[in-house]
Amino acid sequence: MRVKNYVLFLVLFLIQFTAFSQTDSASGGPLPEYRQNPDSVSLARWELRRDSIRHVRDSVRIVSDSLLMAWVKWPDPNRPNRFRDSLVQYYMVNGVDFKSWASRFQKLSRYEEGRPRPKGELWIIAVVFVFLFLFAILRNVFYKELSAMMQAFFSNRVLGQINKEENFFNSWPFVFLYLLFGFSLGMLFYQCSKYFQLSYGYSGFNLFLRLSFIIIGLYTFKVFLVKALGYLFDAGKMVKEYISILFMSYFNAALFFLPVVIAFSLTPGRFAPYYIYLSFALMGCIFFFQFLRAITNILSGYRFPKFYLIIYLCALEICPLLILIKALRF
Repeated sequence: MRVKNYVLFLVLFLIQFTAFSQTDSASGGPLPEYRQNPDSVSLARWELRRDSIRHVRDSVRIVSDSLLMAWVKWPDPNRPNRFRDSLVQYYMVNGVDFKSWASRFQKLSRYEEGRPRPKGELWIIAVVFVFLFLFAILRNVFYKELSAMMQAFFSNRVLGQINKEENFFNSWPFVFLYLLFGFSLGMLFYQCSKYFQLSYGYSGFNLFLRLSFIIIGLYTFKVFLVKALGYLFDAGKMVKEYISILFMSYFNAALFFLPVVIAFSLTPGRFAPYYIYLSFALMGCIFFFQFLRAITNILSGYRFPKFYLIIYLCALEICPLLILIKALRF
């Protein structure tokens, strides 16, 4: 029994050894690497092309070197350098005159140079406060008289009541309104002269005072001249009525021009053309309304040739305005 086991074990061992010896030993190992060599013909062509290109480059280099040696030589180190001399001459400061030297170079960029900011004059603010103070006095102290003057500009009945009062044009409201009219027009003309950059012998506050006194003097002279004409032609009642219409027009013009003058004085200069056009429009409307009302009242009660009226308008209404505008060079 033991002999059978040994024989069986020996047979199984031989079968296993025979099966192991019959397996492919190459299937389990790494794959072989094959070295690929270029074609000998293509390699020969590539080397021939490379050698020909190298030969051409060498021939060109030899020719350039020969030309360099034949035609070009080393420059003289002591020769004058014109470019350097021109730079030295252009940027050199002569006689410590830096102002003329700096004027050669114009700055193309205006960045961060700055410019002066236009500022108004301080005395104009003080004058505006004076205007407001005068108007406050008229509004609070002489409210009744101020209201009557404003109504008389539109109502003939109120104008007739004012004409009956002998001391009305000698009262304080009359003085304040007349001064307010003259100085407000003076400020308007001063702002116009400043906007149009007109130059006179005086400037600033002195010019404003002179313009105001000239306007007050011209209108006062006109009133006295009209009174003198009424006395010469025995038309005192008609002249008195006409002068009342003139004063009502002046006083209401002062009230109309006051906000325009204040806005003109305190706002930037870019709004100046609008205030100028508005002022001339107001002046034209007041002049037309005054003329229409005077003609209606006078012609309805008095008979005289129309030619005299035309002469008066040209001599005492239109001509003084033209003279004032021409004298102020507007």
